Amino acid sequence: MKNKDLIIKVARRLDKFNLDEIIVVSELQEQEVKAILSDLIKEQVIIKSSNKYFFNNKRNNEQNEILSTKNNTLKPIILEEEEGYEELLKYNKDVQNKIKRYVAAINFVINAGKGNLKRVVELFNETSGLKRVPYSILVKLLHNYKMYGFKGILPKYHNHGESPIPDELYTCFKNFYLTKEKLSAKEALYRAQKLLHDEQRIEQPYTYNLNSFTRKIKTDFTEEQIKYFRNNVKPLKAKISNDENDEPLDMEFKNAARIYLNRLKIENKQERLLHEKTYYKNHLKEYFDNLTIREITPKVVAKYKQSMFDKGFKLVSVKQYILLLKAIIKGVCPKINNLVTREDKDRRNAYALDMNILTEDEILNLLNICKLKYPEAYPIIYISLSTGASVPELLGLTWDRVDFEENTIFLKYFLYDERLITNRSGTSKRKLKIDKRMTEILKEKYKATKPLPADFVFRFSSPKLPQQYFENVVLNGLSKKLRIQRIYPSDLQHNFTNLCLKQKIPFTYIQKSLGYFGIINFVKIYRNLIEQSEEKYYNPLENLNPLK
Repeated sequence: MKNKDLIIKVARRLDKFNLDEIIVVSELQEQEVKAILSDLIKEQVIIKSSNKYFFNNKRNNEQNEILSTKNNTLKPIILEEEEGYEELLKYNKDVQNKIKRYVAAINFVINAGKGNLKRVVELFNETSGLKRVPYSILVKLLHNYKMYGFKGILPKYHNHGESPIPDELYTCFKNFYLTKEKLSAKEALYRAQKLLHDEQRIEQPYTYNLNSFTRKIKTDFTEEQIKYFRNNVKPLKAKISNDENDEPLDMEFKNAARIYLNRLKIENKQERLLHEKTYYKNHLKEYFDNLTIREITPKVVAKYKQSMFDKGFKLVSVKQYILLLKAIIKGVCPKINNLVTREDKDRRNAYALDMNILTEDEILNLLNICKLKYPEAYPIIYISLSTGASVPELLGLTWDRVDFEENTIFLKYFLYDERLITNRSGTSKRKLKIDKRMTEILKEKYKATKPLPADFVFRFSSPKLPQQYFENVVLNGLSKKLRIQRIYPSDLQHNFTNLCLKQKIPFTYIQKSLGYFGIINFVKIYRNLIEQSEEKYYNPLENLNPLK
């Protein structure tokens, strides 16, 4: 029964999901999840369509109707006459105003009588002029009001569920925060975690939302009390050292990830857990799992970023994975790790990528040798250098996305291992113009192979995966033949950009051709190339008629 309730709770939060997603979040066995889903489908709690599951909101709306009917038995709240009013006055003004807003919403619902509760709440939010009251919170408050009366609306009651903040940690945080040392909430939390960990009262420190601590402080004490404590109470005598022995720099990344994800599970952040667990398993696990925190340096992260870029991932996506990497590390090493606490003066360009820029002669030689030695790969290199399309995008190109009449290709996917990955941003899905010479080459290839519309345009007669063959055989072979630094797939896009900059082609055209969301990211990535294309002196009047 407990697992069934968990599945319902997760389904309500996700609203739409597939079997793999619900298994990842619930961490239950596949057979058990399937059995529970089957029961819920029979009970019409969940609806299944193809391989997708949906939480039955219609059934939820029917429950809203029943709940709104029950509200007729509740009496409107008159604050001054309610038991617990004196307790309300003990809270600070912000909490009092929030409770009064909740009371106004409850009275509005009670006076509305029968009707769909969700619509009534929306009407209150639109007409009251007060800060919006979320529907889920109001449902909980109505239940508490019915069970406990007015006292059920007060924070001590409607926050009665298990707090994500352990009591022991909160008490220790309070002892550091409410002193005349006037520590920031961040520093007070660090010291509290450090003290409890040293005394072996907690495991490795978790990542917490600081707002949870400060909000609880403001609920427990008035503004005057907080001000008095922070001006008069002597600080605890605790030795806080920044010695790297204090933090587990030799912990393996996989253990740090387990601690971080368990923290999300304890805090009941199901949607975030789903996304970040997926990011970790698909994009961080293979690369970082067996490294220690000490070994994950900016140089290692830069290599990871470059490898992801070569595989076809956009920089915006890779940034999300690196942010998760930093969050996991920060959870166990908030002070020492240089990925988290680097000073501004030591901060490298977060967008920087290694680029192998070729001369014009080297590019021409590259194309000529490729045409002779690797004819099946020649169109890929030519199109990438002439349009800005990435190699993974071209390897994922199918014949139904080639338009011979308009001389265009439509890029919607990129090939990652043996999977087609959809480009998420709208700018990555783009139509690029190819020249007539390349159109004729593709036409001849089409006539010779007679493919189906969904067949890939570029395929190699090699047992290796297409991307591995192209990178390790074709590009590596061409690099050795030309006797130049090894070329990687992303270098073709970098050289396209360099050629465009030298020919004074507008930034916006280059950015759109590469599929970047905005000009800002493009400029940050190619800042060095842009600066190299600058001249020492510009005079915009030189090409005008002589001034009179």
